[in-house]
Amino acid sequence: MRIGIILHGPEIVDTGSAGKIIDIFKQEHEVTAKLGGTMGRTAVLDASLENVIDISRGLTPSETIIAMKNDIDLAILLNHGKTLETGRYFGRIVASKLDDSLPFVHIERPDNNGRIIYYYPPAKRCAQFVRDFLAKYDRTSQLPVELGLPKPSHIRIDGEFVIRSIGGAFTGENIRLDGVVIGEITNPDIEIACRDGKIMELKGIKVKPHGLEKLENRMINLFTAKVKTGGIRRTRSKPRIGDVGSRTSSNKIAIIDHAAESTFELVQDAGLVITVGDDTTTIAADILARLGIPVIGIIDGDIDNVLENTVVPQGSMIIRVKPGFDDVVGREVSREIMEGKQQFRHDKDELTAKILALAEKYVVEVTYY
Repeated sequence: MRIGIILHGPEIVDTGSAGKIIDIFKQEHEVTAKLGGTMGRTAVLDASLENVIDISRGLTPSETIIAMKNDIDLAILLNHGKTLETGRYFGRIVASKLDDSLPFVHIERPDNNGRIIYYYPPAKRCAQFVRDFLAKYDRTSQLPVELGLPKPSHIRIDGEFVIRSIGGAFTGENIRLDGVVIGEITNPDIEIACRDGKIMELKGIKVKPHGLEKLENRMINLFTAKVKTGGIRRTRSKPRIGDVGSRTSSNKIAIIDHAAESTFELVQDAGLVITVGDDTTTIAADILARLGIPVIGIIDGDIDNVLENTVVPQGSMIIRVKPGFDDVVGREVSREIMEGKQQFRHDKDELTAKILALAEKYVVEVTYY
């Protein structure tokens, strides 16, 4: 049988479950493993599984499954949610974006009293097959099989408003919209309302004004926007640091401005990356350390700690400016130095001098790594 295994999130890799389950199915079947999502890529690199799990595309799990549809006989989603219930919620969302023409089975938290879930009655026999096959090679694997109903659309139209409900969140967690922290969860009954692509109302969220300011010039499409809550990597793993020397010869420069979760797509063959914003710099630097690419980070100390226990690539420079001025400096760098381009070529020493000159009147501290 041709089996497609789609992984979501770093936790399923960090716990060791991903590699174990892939190895089991490879005993008797043709397996193609792909990562759906973004942050799981660092976990795959840390686990040295990049030759086993394809991390080349930044598609969502449902997009990944649809892209594989003609090449597999069964799709298996591997996930490790914050809790079993939040994992179920996530699986229902994925299933709601698929049709029943391809058998789809969801394995949730396999190392932690998890479940094997199917969402369309015809897939029940596939879920039972997955259960029995795992148990054949791993006697400790005794996961119950259950039916989960695909989640109805979490977006509704009310007059001029587009309203999106958010599930799986806990009070006190931060909430991010397209990579920007917009507030803190105060009530698990969460809604985001937009009109003409602009945020008009947030329900169940203590607003972070500075976060909303960063989105003022963006058109928000709630149908496609990435909304996430809580930490982006809850498990710990020893980082597998890349060789900085392998990239430093490139004079290609890239900039990441409040879009850290698109780091892999944005940097391409860059030898140096400019990052704007505290959490953006933290996340991007942690990812880029695996790729051996140093950063010039522009921050102001307003960090939301969406990722902890991070590393910074060797050869990096972090410029801390006065509160609220990281965006100002970032815009000046983009306009004056990069001329609005996402990537360009430039001498690194000259670039560093230009950025420091632009930021000079705002600088509080410069740290070298």
